[in-house]
Amino acid sequence: MSEILTFDEPSHTYRLGGRVIPSVTQLLDKLHSFAGVPEEVLEAAKERGTYVHRMTEFYDQDELDIPAVPEQYQGYLKGWQAFCAEYAPVWSGIEHRGHSKVFGYAGTMDRKGTLPGRYPQFQRWVVDIKTSAQPHPVWGMQTAAYRQILAEEEQLYALARRGTVQLRPDGTFKFLTWDEPSDLPAFQSLITLSNWSNKCLK
Repeated sequence: MSEILTFDEPSHTYRLGGRVIPSVTQLLDKLHSFAGVPEEVLEAAKERGTYVHRMTEFYDQDELDIPAVPEQYQGYLKGWQAFCAEYAPVWSGIEHRGHSKVFGYAGTMDRKGTLPGRYPQFQRWVVDIKTSAQPHPVWGMQTAAYRQILAEEEQLYALARRGTVQLRPDGTFKFLTWDEPSDLPAFQSLITLSNWSNKCLK
C-alpha cells in the first residue's frame, strides 16, 4: 500500500504517510542568502510570486478573469501570454505535486508537458515560472529535482528538458534552459546534508 503525500500550504510542509519530508524549495534555501534584504521587500516578492503562479494556473485552465487582474500584475500576465503564443505549450500537468521515493523529498512543479511551438512535439519539458528580476543558478537545480520526481512517476521524463520562464513586469519574458549535468548531484548533496543535520545536530 502506497503512502499518501499531503501538503500544508500555510506552513509549506509536505508529509508522506504522516511524517515530514523536506521540500525542494526548503533544501534550495540553503544556497540563498537574503541577509540585508528588508522584510517588506521579501514579503512583497513572496506575495507577487504566489499571485502570479495562481494567475498563470487559472489562465492555462481558462478560468482567469483577465479584466480583474490587478494592474501591477498585468505585465506578468502579458509576459505569460507571449510565452504561450510563441511556445504553444501543451501541458500534461499544472502545479503537479509529487515526491521522490529514491531520495525522500517532495515538491510541486509548475508545469510539465511539451512546447511544440519551438521544439519537437515529442520532447517533454519540465518548466518552472519565476518573477525575480535576476536569474539564479539554483533554478537549474530546482528543475533537475522536479525532473527526478517525474522520472520516477513516468520513465519518459528521465530525458525531459528543463526550463524556466522568467516573467517581467513590462510584459516580456525570457525562457532559460538548463543543461548542467551536475544540477541533480548538487541537489542530492543538499539532501545528504539535510539528513545529516537532522540526525547529528539535534
